[in-house]
Amino acid sequence: MLTLAAQMLRHRKGSFVATFIALAAGIAVLMACALLVESGWRYHPQPQRHAKTVAVVADRDLTVAAEMFGETEYTTVTLPERGSVPATLVDRLAAVPGVDRAVGDRFLAVTAVSAPDVQATGHGWASAALAPYRTVAGTPPRSDGEIAVDARLLTGTGLAPGDTTEIITGGTGRTYRISGVVQADGAGASSGAALFFTDAHAARLDPRPGRFDAIGILAAPEADRSALLAGVREVTDEAEATAYIGDERGLAEQPEARTARDFTLQAGAAFGGYAAMITVFVVTGTVGLSVRHRRRDLALLRAIAATPGQVRRMLLGEVGLLTLLAAVVGVPLGLFAAGWIRDELVTRQFVPDGFTVRGGLLSGAAVTVAVAAVALASGWIAARRTTRIRPTEALGEAAVESGPGGRARVVTGLVFLALAVSMIGLTGATDGQTALGAAVGMLYAFVLAIALLAPWINRAAARILGPVLRAVWATADTSPPRTCAPTPGAWSPS
Repeated sequence: MLTLAAQMLRHRKGSFVATFIALAAGIAVLMACALLVESGWRYHPQPQRHAKTVAVVADRDLTVAAEMFGETEYTTVTLPERGSVPATLVDRLAAVPGVDRAVGDRFLAVTAVSAPDVQATGHGWASAALAPYRTVAGTPPRSDGEIAVDARLLTGTGLAPGDTTEIITGGTGRTYRISGVVQADGAGASSGAALFFTDAHAARLDPRPGRFDAIGILAAPEADRSALLAGVREVTDEAEATAYIGDERGLAEQPEARTARDFTLQAGAAFGGYAAMITVFVVTGTVGLSVRHRRRDLALLRAIAATPGQVRRMLLGEVGLLTLLAAVVGVPLGLFAAGWIRDELVTRQFVPDGFTVRGGLLSGAAVTVAVAAVALASGWIAARRTTRIRPTEALGEAAVESGPGGRARVVTGLVFLALAVSMIGLTGATDGQTALGAAVGMLYAFVLAIALLAPWINRAAARILGPVLRAVWATADTSPPRTCAPTPGAWSPS
């Protein structure tokens, strides 16, 4: 039957092309959404300023309680200002067995007047050991008027150790002497440049005295990592802070990366769900229409003693072959679309520059299997009527056009249409998460309503647009032929 299915595809090019386009487009759209979700799931920015640490202690999240419909809901949000932990936590963490040093790190917003386009942050000199930064020229800062700067801040400026430069922080410009130049092997472009004050001066510049943005934990050479991390977690749990270990250290260092990760997961899932629903209806309709257009072929097969199982296997073989061919085209298109979406998100600053499209094998396999399951189910359902009737009745059944649908379908479609229209008012009357939920529900309700009412919508569109299309393209007259009167003297049957 697979051989027959392949031969049938060769002689049904119109149906083949339409079904192939629907399947390939569905796979491409779902592939792009699935790959966006997979990339967000796999995204763990590498720690750069805290590359040498075994753990980073910070408080990046805030749990907010809100009353909704009489129930209390808790939502965890990422603090845009990074959050902070008390400075007294440094001594408690340093006392954990196996900890060599616990170093507090401050992230001060600074701008170098000599390099205003270079993103930079200010820190206390002690935190240079967390990367670690090494001095490549000059010396560390020893007074409030001295700074050590990242080499990227001096590129193209002509400045060197011993020169002075103006630094703006806290809305005030101050002149500092460059005591040294530092560099870290693990610091990439996405981490921004670093600028180091003395620890005492950095504390005075910090608008949150007595607190650090993060605390880096450096392990002793012979320390038991498992016991060390367990002790760190015990201390942080008591202080209601969070200990980030492994790949999570990058999330603590770059809170915008967590926001980007959550955004890609939520956006990919939301658009993917919406696209999946549309794809189901489009693929189902296209495959079903292709099978219905071949009722005569299927009827002939049934009339020459083809069993229902053979006909179904032939149809499933055709749909399966088409799905595999569509996957060969749709998956690469989805990969290309995901890369383009990633570039657009970076350009519009929804995700950082370090966000990359990762994976693909898992997404491609899942999307192909899902679309194949929908297509196969659609083909089986569409052929069920022809394969269930007796062979002698198959040709007669093929000549009868089925109606647009039953009463249950039209009633259900009207209910969803009314629900979608009512949600328009709810979306405009509310805000926040309630409005977002109503908007998403409105989209799904409209899709379901249009899918259920599609036969009647198509008939109305054909009646309204038919005269216009015939006038524009000058199609031939399709009215029934007129009956001609018989010629006098002509033979007529008795």
